[in-house]
Amino acid sequence: MGHVVVKYKVTLDQPEDGVPDYEQIASEISKFEEVQEVEIKPLAFGMMYIEVQAVLGEGEGIVDGFEDRVRQTNELVGQIEALEMGRL
Repeated sequence: MGHVVVKYKVTLDQPEDGVPDYEQIASEISKFEEVQEVEIKPLAFGMMYIEVQAVLGEGEGIVDGFEDRVRQTNELVGQIEALEMGRL
């Protein structure tokens, strides 16, 4: 079985009481064993997003399972968008 490298854009919902803690959420995501790199990047109007690069195995449901785990990291995790995908 091969592996794929996937780069994700993870956006966070904006809480009513302030700014989300991007650093804390990025730190939690970086603890996943598949994650190779996590970076906080500007999006627009002071908003940020978390870029995540992960190496995942090829197979049915592996990518979806990883995305679900990222969503469960924090209730503020909004959308997860695959920016790039390639085989190793």
